[in-house]
Amino acid sequence: MFRTMSDREAVFLKQQEERLSALEKRKTDRKEANQSIEQLNEFLKKFDSIKQEIDLELDNLVKLSSPAEKKSHLSAAQGRVNSLQDLLNDALSYLPAYDLRKSQDAVTTIHENIARIQQVCLPKKKFAFGKKKNAATNSNVTENKETSAAEKFAKYTGDVIYENKSNQTLDIPKEEIHKKDVLLKNLTNCTVNLHSTIGTLHCTNCTNCTFSTGPISGSIFLESCNGSTYHVTCQQARIHTTHSATFHIHVTSKAIIEDCKELRFGKREQFYEGYEDDLVEAGLCDTNNWDDVDDFNWLSKDPSPNWRTI
Repeated sequence: MFRTMSDREAVFLKQQEERLSALEKRKTDRKEANQSIEQLNEFLKKFDSIKQEIDLELDNLVKLSSPAEKKSHLSAAQGRVNSLQDLLNDALSYLPAYDLRKSQDAVTTIHENIARIQQVCLPKKKFAFGKKKNAATNSNVTENKETSAAEKFAKYTGDVIYENKSNQTLDIPKEEIHKKDVLLKNLTNCTVNLHSTIGTLHCTNCTNCTFSTGPISGSIFLESCNGSTYHVTCQQARIHTTHSATFHIHVTSKAIIEDCKELRFGKREQFYEGYEDDLVEAGLCDTNNWDDVDDFNWLSKDPSPNWRTI
């Protein structure tokens, strides 16, 4: 029993304060929950709108006959896909796991649709040589191919760019690349460490290099990266015109290769301190389809000769 009225009042006041504090906390939690719902709904609305624009662009593309018009619609669709990926990257911090996975799968499907439509509607030109050809002709063909590759490499960009380096170890600071789109270009005999959550990674013309990346919430795009080794975690991998490369990979969707040969794929086993936290932040799941590789140059049901597991 309480000895005095003041003791009772003190206990009563304390209980009142605790009730008011709990009530205020519930109000704050409800407010934050409502804000999160509004933020999510706004994201889904924008995401669906851009996705519908892409679908419409691709539907119109397949009905066209002019190559110039097809290229224009394809370019417009690819630009909207970039906007879609940027929107998704900006939402990583608040999207629920289910919505994140669903959105990532949608972006992956769009990439696959664009690649297949491009292959059907705008196939790459194949060189055909007659029986007679001279050194000048071969020289012109080589020069044209090199010029075309140089133009292709020049069109890519990123929030963070490292290029034209040889025989260096690049330990790129986490704060510099966190959730950014990264471009690595014209690297030779380099070791590159990108230990952070990344938006997308694009590598072009990187030879005899070793790469160790943090989880990539979007895709990794590689072109002409020969003789290199990758320790990489990503939502999707797109690999073009690359040979004699090794991938220790964790990919939640799949790897897609085109115009490649002598590629090797194995499970990622090399990590860094803080990797697990970055994996959660990137919204990537434990699913690893490291040995599920689509070869766009191999339509047979038999295994592709252009890649193997290790």
